[in-house]
Amino acid sequence: MKRMLLVLVAGLALLSGGSRVYAHHSFSAEYDASQKVEITGTVTTFVWRNPHSFMKVDVTEKDGSTKSWTLEWGSVSQLSQYSISRTTLKPGDKIVVTGQPARDAAAPRVLIETVKRPADGWEWKGRVQ
Repeated sequence: MKRMLLVLVAGLALLSGGSRVYAHHSFSAEYDASQKVEITGTVTTFVWRNPHSFMKVDVTEKDGSTKSWTLEWGSVSQLSQYSISRTTLKPGDKIVVTGQPARDAAAPRVLIETVKRPADGWEWKGRVQ
C-alpha cells in the first residue's frame, strides 16, 4: 500500500511538472486588445518557430531615429494554413502591420493582426492563438 501511494504521488508530481513545460502565456496578459497600433517599417528578422513566430522590424521615428519593434505572430502550423512559410517575409521587406500593442507602453511589441507588403500587394489578415 505504501509503495502504491509513493507511485501515485510520484506520478502526480511528474504530471504537474510536465504542465509547466507546455505553459503558454496569455495574449491578454501581454497585449491590450482594446487598443490598436499601426507600424510601418523594414523587416530585419523573421523567426519561424513554435509556439509563436516573431519578426523584428526597424521603424523610423518622426525624429529620424530608428526603433526596433518585436512582432509576435502565429505558430508554424497556423501560418502554414495561410500559405505563409519561413521565406514569405525576408529582411529588407518594407511592411505595414496593425495589431495589439504591449500592455507595457514602453515595450515596442505588437501582436500581429494584419501584415501588408506594399511593394507587391501581398497581405495577411487573421487571428493567432
